[in-house]
Amino acid sequence: MSNKGYWLAMAAVLTGRVVGRPALVTFHGGLSQNYFPRYDRSLIRLEFSALFHIAGEIACDSTFIKAAIEKYGLRPNKVKAIPTFSLQYMQFQPVKLPPDIENFLQRHQPVIFSYVSFRPEYRLEVMREGMIRYRERYPNGGFIWLGFPAKEFPAAEEFVKNWPKDEREGLLLLGNVAHDEFLTLLARSLLNLRTPACDGVSASVLESLALGVPVVASENGKRPAGVLTYADTDATDMCQKLVYATENYEQLTSGLRSNRNGTAEEDNIKLMADWLSGVLHSADDQHVPAPAQTV
Repeated sequence: MSNKGYWLAMAAVLTGRVVGRPALVTFHGGLSQNYFPRYDRSLIRLEFSALFHIAGEIACDSTFIKAAIEKYGLRPNKVKAIPTFSLQYMQFQPVKLPPDIENFLQRHQPVIFSYVSFRPEYRLEVMREGMIRYRERYPNGGFIWLGFPAKEFPAAEEFVKNWPKDEREGLLLLGNVAHDEFLTLLARSLLNLRTPACDGVSASVLESLALGVPVVASENGKRPAGVLTYADTDATDMCQKLVYATENYEQLTSGLRSNRNGTAEEDNIKLMADWLSGVLHSADDQHVPAPAQTV
């Protein structure tokens, strides 16, 4: 979370209190980040404690995050866990991919997809080492790094520009793309590699599982069923799990199909709407809470 984002959220909740309409906050941060959760005597801890206490009510992505927020001294019924992913988001129309992406897919097999940003928690150096080791086993393998915001893309290009030619040709860098293109590309990849251990509930992981694309992710103790995990900063372990997933692809995808067939579909859009409606109705004759502020 950026410093600017925090102060925008704080301005919103303070304004809500001043006008007698406590703001609702949706908190999408994960665990084990530098700023959250913190239970020491640090300024960061006090800042987030203030934000949570001044807010009207709070929605977050999982029961793990809900429990972490409650440890700031909040009553349990002030915090609601509502996963942000919904199977409704998987409704998409496969699209024709741009020539550079299509050419990359044609030239490389297997292809491994990663949704990344140019930030330390994405472990790009570890990813690079894991990619080198994987391509020793699969020389024609390709990796797609997708999702860089426009302000980060130049740094990502600088990061890879001096790589050896063969290594550079095995990587496709992309920024943000439209939803249909994102899911089309994910569906055409063999695996999804997810590196941040400080995830909340990663939408790209859940989208992969819903599409039947096996996921290899850093271990954080909270990955969904069906995800193959590796030690967070261990490129060798990452590579070993990628190789295992590649060689056991049919077994893994069969397991994902079984998990989907045995799991009830939860309409999380409706859960969020019901939460908002419930908060409004519980106000009765009191002032209606201000619109939700995302953190």
